[in-house]
Amino acid sequence: MKPIILSILSLTFVFLLAGNGIAQTAESQKTEETTQKSETVKLKVTGLTCAGCASHLYKVLKETKGIVDNSVEYPGDIAVIDYDPKKTQPEQLIAAIEKKTSYKAELLKSTK
Repeated sequence: MKPIILSILSLTFVFLLAGNGIAQTAESQKTEETTQKSETVKLKVTGLTCAGCASHLYKVLKETKGIVDNSVEYPGDIAVIDYDPKKTQPEQLIAAIEKKTSYKAELLKSTK
């Protein structure tokens, strides 16, 4: 009977994770207007050890001033951030990550 309970709990966890990913994807939809005004930066983030860490970083970035959209890849440890250059800059984003979390970040690539 224990294997059945573990299977149910495992499936529940998978569905919860999948549901969270769907919600984040829907929330991160950008309008054409915000896309035109934003810039994109890629950061290498060290210290992520699991998908929960990636989710935590996503939420911290979402609440950071000037962020239009973001995604955090784990594994891979890459944060792709669309930001409003009138409100913030990559150096400020790195500082926010390092202040609000235990992770370290460094600039990988900046595109327009």
